[in-house]
Amino acid sequence: MVDKNANARISDSKTVLRPVLGLVEGLDPSQLRDVTIDAILKHRALRDEASASHLHLQDVLSAQARPEEVRFAERGYIGTMIALHAHQTALSTLLDALGYIPEVPPQQLSN
Repeated sequence: MVDKNANARISDSKTVLRPVLGLVEGLDPSQLRDVTIDAILKHRALRDEASASHLHLQDVLSAQARPEEVRFAERGYIGTMIALHAHQTALSTLLDALGYIPEVPPQQLSN
């Protein structure tokens, strides 16, 4: 079972996604660990996507592309960064519920 006192450990000043806590509330610790590892791997993929989007934006700016190409690249970058930051909040909530940072394989999904 997930520690029901996890909410008490989470600071009031920290953004917590209560729906995420509700979703994992009934999981046993190994299930919660696996869900958290999957979220960490997803976060790594989003980070890589945001990095690639930033590099693309820099390339477009360096090439002095047309304004509409720059706007398209900026929108792509902003979109990937929003996804990355939103996912970070969900991941942070999972890590708080788990109570520790699990060891994560470099590029393998948990079962």
